[in-house]
Amino acid sequence: MKTLVKSLIVLTILLSSGSYSQLKEKDNMLGGSLGFWAKGEVPMFGVNFESQISQAGIGTIGLGGIFRYYSYSFVYPNNDSRRYSFSSVGFQTNYNFNQIGEGKFVPYLGIVVGYNYVNTTYTDFTRNGVYESDISYSSGAWLWGQAGFRYFFSPSVGGSVRVGFGNNNFNTLELGMDFKL
Repeated sequence: MKTLVKSLIVLTILLSSGSYSQLKEKDNMLGGSLGFWAKGEVPMFGVNFESQISQAGIGTIGLGGIFRYYSYSFVYPNNDSRRYSFSSVGFQTNYNFNQIGEGKFVPYLGIVVGYNYVNTTYTDFTRNGVYESDISYSSGAWLWGQAGFRYFFSPSVGGSVRVGFGNNNFNTLELGMDFKL
């Protein structure tokens, strides 16, 4: 993980001389992300959409949606196993500080409200049974605060870093790419 973060920083510095753009009112961004969750050892896959609806002071207000998915399994010493899968869909609003320097670097703060669906399956190999159960996690409303930034490498492509904290034991660091539509 440290190597990935260091590589992202070096890439940002190397590409900074040829960077462009700023978010403006009516810009739409669509992108993917790869998240790293503190409790799981698997990556989380995400899709983000954000439309800049209004210029507000030194930034823009963006509204959009997100989708996140990840899954992992745990094998017990007796070879029984439990599989968890998490699917989250939400509505996001962000304030993008787009009037910093030339607009290559655009930090933002936001909030996500949505629904987190959790599916768990317990497999008992001694009885050859599969049981649907939800012991550790439960589906429900999802609330997430986020902070991050986009760094534009071209007028329509920006790398993104996002840190989020929320309920359902969901805290993550995400790296991604966003594209202007």
